[in-house]
Amino acid sequence: MKYFKFLVINIIAFSLLFFLISLLFPSQLVTSKSISVVAGKEKITAKLVNTEDWKQWNGFISGNATVTNTASDKDTLIFSLENNSSNKLESHFNIYQEQTNSVLLSWALIEKLPWYKPWRKFSAMVLSKQVAAVMDSSLNNLKTQIEAGK
Repeated sequence: MKYFKFLVINIIAFSLLFFLISLLFPSQLVTSKSISVVAGKEKITAKLVNTEDWKQWNGFISGNATVTNTASDKDTLIFSLENNSSNKLESHFNIYQEQTNSVLLSWALIEKLPWYKPWRKFSAMVLSKQVAAVMDSSLNNLKTQIEAGK
């Protein structure tokens, strides 16, 4: 009984420490990537606004994922992406005209992390490099499709 009590106290203490450390982490994780595309601004905007085609180029779309356009203006498009899990991501696309035939497409993926789920904060920090790799391949797929005229 003495060892069991010691074990329970240690589990509670480490859980509390884990939670308190997680409060020091940011409440959202932002990963951003950019790519230069040889196409017009209108062509890129049209490709991004058509959320039906996202499955062809976006590596984050799987199963019953829903993508909704939440805001847009001249140079910025904002989408809400909800996958099968309870993850809700926000995609910000900024389109800048670099030269007459080239456009810089910047993509920022924002994941809001709840304070009451410390394991999500830790896992998001660990998996951020994998998210960046998927973003790179997705942007390359998008660039290939736009430049090929699909």
